[in-house]
Amino acid sequence: MPYTFYFIFLFLGFILSGVFLLMKNKTSEYKRINVVVFLVLMASLLTEYLWEYTRLEGRYSYLWYNLLYVYLKPILMLLLFTQLPFSCGLEKKVLPTLVIFMAIGVFISLYLQSIFADIQSYTYLIGHGLVLFYSIIFFKDILTHRQYREINLLSLPYFWIAALVLFSFGEEYIFFILTYYFPSLGSINMGHVFQWVRFFSAVMYLSMGMSFYAPFVFRKNYGY
Repeated sequence: MPYTFYFIFLFLGFILSGVFLLMKNKTSEYKRINVVVFLVLMASLLTEYLWEYTRLEGRYSYLWYNLLYVYLKPILMLLLFTQLPFSCGLEKKVLPTLVIFMAIGVFISLYLQSIFADIQSYTYLIGHGLVLFYSIIFFKDILTHRQYREINLLSLPYFWIAALVLFSFGEEYIFFILTYYFPSLGSINMGHVFQWVRFFSAVMYLSMGMSFYAPFVFRKNYGY
């Protein structure tokens, strides 16, 4: 497969996350978060490889794409939110949300959109929409809650994760809706827009791997 900037950024984020797992001077809180981030990056690498491989072979595998990108990616991202410190305790709602999402996915696969024949757009919108919902709530939480008022947010790995997930998933979500449900837009030179979508996704993955080094770069508290 060609080593595009997307693959390189994704691979670097994966390596940085893996190196952090091997380091000894890390807190258990960040370790738990990093384990899930590591799995997200691994699944994303596998998705990229399989999609490019089937594309070059001239036979797209919608089954693998749906399983890895439409289902596994949002599931792992939602599991990531179970490890983040919501002040409102919303992380306790993630697992029930996952059960509902998977049940809806089974219903859609059986009665609305085959998992073998095409990209499951309904499941994509629900799964990625849930990730956006949790990222918006968490990002708002860390910006407004009093426990973070004396903390330099740039020193928190999950601040970087929440910010990049919100931005990248947001523009990817909008792009998917516009191009999938309005095919006529595909003829209006959307290739350049797609490259920007890929670029910001690549930056998100790289930043997720780099975010755990933020405590070594930025001071945690102001005035110290």
